[in-house]
Amino acid sequence: MADEKWNLNTTGDLTAESGSPVGLVNPPRSADQHATDRPAGYGDQVVPPKPIWFTDTQGNPHSHGTAEPYKVLLFWRSNVGERDADLNSNYYMGVAGLQSVGVTGHRITVNGIGDVHHPGGETSVTITGYTDRTDPAHPVWRLIEPDTDYTFTVAAHNQSYEYGPASDPVTMHTPALGYDQQHLTYAPKPPNDLDFAAPLPLVSSTVGGPIQLRWTKVPGATSYEVFDNPTTATNEGMDPARIGLSQHDVKLGDAPQPAAGTSTVTFITTNYTVPRQAFALKVRAVRTDINGTAYGAFSPTLRGHIPAAFHAPGKPGVPALSENPIVGGQVKLALTAPPIDATHGGPEWYAVYDAGSKVANVPAPLGAAPQATLHYATGQNYSFTVVAGNTAGTSPASDALADTVPA
Repeated sequence: MADEKWNLNTTGDLTAESGSPVGLVNPPRSADQHATDRPAGYGDQVVPPKPIWFTDTQGNPHSHGTAEPYKVLLFWRSNVGERDADLNSNYYMGVAGLQSVGVTGHRITVNGIGDVHHPGGETSVTITGYTDRTDPAHPVWRLIEPDTDYTFTVAAHNQSYEYGPASDPVTMHTPALGYDQQHLTYAPKPPNDLDFAAPLPLVSSTVGGPIQLRWTKVPGATSYEVFDNPTTATNEGMDPARIGLSQHDVKLGDAPQPAAGTSTVTFITTNYTVPRQAFALKVRAVRTDINGTAYGAFSPTLRGHIPAAFHAPGKPGVPALSENPIVGGQVKLALTAPPIDATHGGPEWYAVYDAGSKVANVPAPLGAAPQATLHYATGQNYSFTVVAGNTAGTSPASDALADTVPA
């Protein structure tokens, strides 16, 4: 023993494995030889173990969490680094050093179709919703609903996102809303990419054409409302009788929320028949559930004009003018549209004159004619004529309609 020499500065020359004496050999073993003796996977990141739902300090099954109408709280053990439960309350008190042993996050799977990623080493989580990946190409965010069964599993991962085995499934039932709880329906977000799905219609007949719209569907919405405001104003006041709407907003219709797998909503309006008619289209998302209905904010407004009428090939023919009974000084004129033929196109507007002075200008749907209402005093004389016009020109005047407003 007196002739033996020991190297106390390195283990590179040591041949012993754990449990055997340590001594020198001649020649000493190399570091590569030691590395060859290491078991497979030596030095790799630890794959986390299977989490288990929490039990109390006596090992008896304990509540894995609590459920409320709109959220679920879950607690589990990851089998490494946990602190003991509080003996008085039997609640799990958290974790200690999970990240230092390779657990850097957890994935909670909901109903086998959705998931929530929970980063870090905490082993408790509050879930208010989850990503439904039934259609992987178009995942949908779903909120936790009252009076519903949910089945959960949890799996831990290391820094390389290698997942260990999932826990056993556990099913929880969220309670129904009680009379003492606030009933809320969350308003969905507004559609922010409202656009035309087709070119604007060219008005060439009494039928006209629709405006086709599209937008990306909003998560959580159940339907959509489409509105138009045909005025040219851009700063109209709110309608006091219809909260959230402007004074001249007109509802065009509803669009349902598309099924999973379809990301775009489309809507086709009724036909627009007035050339150059202004429009201001907007959409808001609606959510309806067991608690009621909530309306989201409006999309940005899509403004424009219907194109000029298609004329084949020229200015309108002569319109006709007739008179309805005059009541209380209101002179109501019925305009008859001229025919559209090989020579004359359709009118876009009518101008009414009284003895050479214009007293009314009325936009005209192609091939149809509106009424014109004028306010005259009792005993006032009039001599009306009407002309029709379009981008190609103006028609000759109609025959005159002359009379006196009766008492």
